[in-house]
Amino acid sequence: MKLDSDDSKIFLDILEQNLDSANLAVIGLGNPDRADDGAGIVIASKLKEKYPQSVFLETDRSVEGIVLELLERNSIKTFLFLDASDFGGKPGEIKLFSHEDAKRFIPAVSTHKVPITFLIEIILKQGRKAFLLGIQPGSLEFMGKISPAVEKTVSILENLLIKFIKSSSAD
Repeated sequence: MKLDSDDSKIFLDILEQNLDSANLAVIGLGNPDRADDGAGIVIASKLKEKYPQSVFLETDRSVEGIVLELLERNSIKTFLFLDASDFGGKPGEIKLFSHEDAKRFIPAVSTHKVPITFLIEIILKQGRKAFLLGIQPGSLEFMGKISPAVEKTVSILENLLIKFIKSSSAD
């Protein structure tokens, strides 16, 4: 899905149908040194300013450590991973992956120490929900800037996710 003003409402509806914003943990993934690969980190950093108790960054500590700690919190019912993901779309397009989708599209070999699909399986076995919000990268250039298409998507997603989390947050 390419995000623009028309698609923003549709995407917000998709989030509301699939995710429990009141009991949500958001985990930003990626490598900010590799252009668009840092998109998940950029979005999560912005969200963390408003929601520090429910937003986490791979750059702060290991993803598996974050997930295992969050699984100890009974209040967390849904995990949302934000990451650049090559699913064959156009740069800046997004896709919300369920576990089954992620297994089909995300390779078992990963740039993450522990593959995200494995972490999602652990989360599901604990009776929780987990999704990957993938952003199609356009550039993975080392020390490159985020491409214009991905930068636009990042900006829109920041605002949409703030609105989504705020819809049921006491903050």
